[in-house]
Amino acid sequence: MCPQRFRMTSGVDGSGARRASAPSGIPWLLKAKVLAPEPPAGYVGRASSLQHLDEVLERRLTVLQAPAGFGKTTVLADVVRRRRKQGIVVAWVSLDDDDTPNLFGSYLAYAFEHAGLEPDLFRAHDAWASSPGVQQIGMLARAIEQHESPCLLVLDEVDRLPRRTVQLVHLLLRRAPRNLHVALAFRVNPGFELATYLLVGGAVVVDAEALRFSPEEIARFFGGSLAQAELAALEERTAGWPVALTIHRSTRAAEGNLLGAGAAQITRNYISMRLLSDLSQQDRVCLLDLAVFDWIDAELVDEVLGSSAARLRIVSLSALQGLLPPVDPGGTVRRLHPLLRDHCLHVLSVEAPDRKRFLHKGIAQALARRGQLTPSWRHARAAGDSRLVGELIERDGACRLWLREGVTRLISAGRFLTPEITELYPRLGLLNCLILCLSFRWREAAARFEAISHRTDGFARDRAGGDVGALALDRVFTQAALTGGADGLLPADLAARLPAGNPGDAEGRTLVCARHTLLCIACYERASFEESGRHGLLAQAHAGEDTRFGAVFVDTCLGMAAMAQGRVEEAGRRYRQARRVAREYFAADPCLTLSTDVLMIELDLERNREKTIQPRTLKNMAELRGVWVDVYSTAVAVSAELMLGQYDPQAVIELLSTAVDGAREAGIESFRNHMSALLANYLSEVGCADDAGQVWGDHGLPCDVSDLLDLERQSWRTMEALSCVRVRLLAEQGEWAAAEALAAGLCAVASKRGLTRTLLRGLALSMDVAYRAGRSDRALDCMVDFLRAVRGTDYVRPLVRHRSVSRTVLRRLLATDLDEELRATGESMQTGVGGPETGDSPLFSTRELEVLSEAARGLRNREIAGRLGITNEGVRYHLKNIYRKAHVATRVEAVRYAASLGVLS
Repeated sequence: MCPQRFRMTSGVDGSGARRASAPSGIPWLLKAKVLAPEPPAGYVGRASSLQHLDEVLERRLTVLQAPAGFGKTTVLADVVRRRRKQGIVVAWVSLDDDDTPNLFGSYLAYAFEHAGLEPDLFRAHDAWASSPGVQQIGMLARAIEQHESPCLLVLDEVDRLPRRTVQLVHLLLRRAPRNLHVALAFRVNPGFELATYLLVGGAVVVDAEALRFSPEEIARFFGGSLAQAELAALEERTAGWPVALTIHRSTRAAEGNLLGAGAAQITRNYISMRLLSDLSQQDRVCLLDLAVFDWIDAELVDEVLGSSAARLRIVSLSALQGLLPPVDPGGTVRRLHPLLRDHCLHVLSVEAPDRKRFLHKGIAQALARRGQLTPSWRHARAAGDSRLVGELIERDGACRLWLREGVTRLISAGRFLTPEITELYPRLGLLNCLILCLSFRWREAAARFEAISHRTDGFARDRAGGDVGALALDRVFTQAALTGGADGLLPADLAARLPAGNPGDAEGRTLVCARHTLLCIACYERASFEESGRHGLLAQAHAGEDTRFGAVFVDTCLGMAAMAQGRVEEAGRRYRQARRVAREYFAADPCLTLSTDVLMIELDLERNREKTIQPRTLKNMAELRGVWVDVYSTAVAVSAELMLGQYDPQAVIELLSTAVDGAREAGIESFRNHMSALLANYLSEVGCADDAGQVWGDHGLPCDVSDLLDLERQSWRTMEALSCVRVRLLAEQGEWAAAEALAAGLCAVASKRGLTRTLLRGLALSMDVAYRAGRSDRALDCMVDFLRAVRGTDYVRPLVRHRSVSRTVLRRLLATDLDEELRATGESMQTGVGGPETGDSPLFSTRELEVLSEAARGLRNREIAGRLGITNEGVRYHLKNIYRKAHVATRVEAVRYAASLGVLS
């Protein structure tokens, strides 16, 4: 089940302290994760004897380490209640073995919101849900630090966490601000190095001995009703074991005798048959049945057992009150104590293994009907039924799982796929291919895809009783992942391969939605924007609550189409809608929200609005995993452009070199060409034109105009990148005519396909090439064409990229006779690129001014690099830009020019 954003409401409890109420509108399982258990009937506080727990806010770390049944959860819950009454922010998280780092980070956020920490502190960080777990820990630490007052975090059953999440908890302890205090409970230390904290007095370990009840506590536990002899006997029998005491008290309430037959049996062996023999046969059977359930929800129990008396049967287990505590204030959902549950499962395995498998199977099917997919698969596996696991996962298959819940659910499903299952179910073999792609194991994925194709006669034959139409859908979806979404997936081919679906039923609507979603993407990549929009609207018309992830993708796709066409407002609206749904329903998917952030940044960059771009997002963009190659390529391109102005140029080359290596490993031609073109572009940008040409040849990038402008075998973004960089390299080599011809061809294709962004880039390149070739009149004509094409949008960035030329050409053009509309557009563009060359213009960047100031002092490149903390290559790069902007050839002339503008400090 994927965590969802929820709202918290607050109030005041009886002590006047601020409290947070239970979250509303979310599944009960999430409530249980962040709610401390309610006290069992007759609970007796132990604050006086467990002084270490009472002093939990006086140290950084408090650890409860003891076997199950020693009351760790109960005493910690008591600490939580008492501290909350004092107005302390206390967050509680019950942990499970499925809590991955990103889920753990989300639960921490929910827990602190529920505890009363101001939610805006988290929402102020737009990247919370889209960030890796390590960065979420940093955000959380900052939010707690800003709160200033003491905060307590309680993590229960830490030893159930996966190892990577344990490492994240360890990181939290190391980075915790001074006002955060942490309490951990576990049976066995999962790997924490406690010695460091213990040596400096910043931690205390409360072990089993400390958690045992003293004679005084046992007396209070029984309300002072025990005689001295009874008390001594009970202390001897139980050794102060809290759970054993609870059982004895419950037995006494039922039988009226502290040491009767049932109590004697339970005392001899805490969990074995002596406990169970105190129950009626009906209750014993009930308890063994309930042990198979992760969480005891009466409605779920009734559904699995085919009865309507589950609530009464649960209540009838009065002797187990302390071991069957409620996990919500209303007591509608309960949780069997883990130790008791483990024992009962063992008993069931020995006495009635068929019954146990029957229950696991029934729970799996019931949870699947409720849409709780991962727990249903887990129970099917526990039933030992590989076919059931396969059938449950195959009900959705790769594409439908993606449409419903996205990448995280695909990865979750992969944990249940065995070679036996994927051999029986070809569609699940395709799902396995997708997971390999998400792990960047492209070649292995492609090999398995071919093997499945051979086994199914080219995907024309599914397993016996399978669904050939669903197989065709999953085949196309998997092939899209293997080819990056572009190569070999022409819209016409997709339309022929994909089943049409019947919109009259739920399954058919999902199929129709999937078909139009994939066609929307394919048409978008080929710049067939009208068709893409038509398919996108049809996909959204057939989408429902169970295909929200697909709806996010469609909005993203339509937003990118609007961006390419220069429809700024529509693009922004689509991106914001996609981001809102992603944050609300897919908070555990870090890449989904980050994808929309990347596209919003790209839109801002085209409009030259760099100030609105958050640096923290820039650092994350190249870390995208499991996303559409088109979005990943955009992230790399945007990162490179922003990094060039903010960091050393060498960092850009390293970023792009890594991206090229990854693309080559993927084996996706369009993706590889795009990344290689970006590398060549920035090598040229930093003054390494020869290296750029070498990359072009070594990587086998196309040189023919027809190949460069081809929109059949590559996406429009790749076509744009290859063509623009090729024009630049031709100009660097002095091949002016070839450069102008290619730029003109690019503009023609862009104009025909409605690619406004590409057209503007092509016209800006044409202007730059013509001006540098000495054809000023041609440069003026290109600028006029640019001003006419840019109407209706504000994409000034193409001129900014060629600022040293565009400023001059714009100034000359505005000195001629122009119609009013063209002049207004030109003046607007002139403002965007920095205005006329005056002392007030932002001609030089901040870094360039720093280099100029040091050069004015007579320092050499090496000395300037040392003072500014950049490399020698970085200094040469900035000087090259300075010479170009000032139209000079030496640093002396550059310093003199900057001094005349009054921009030197």
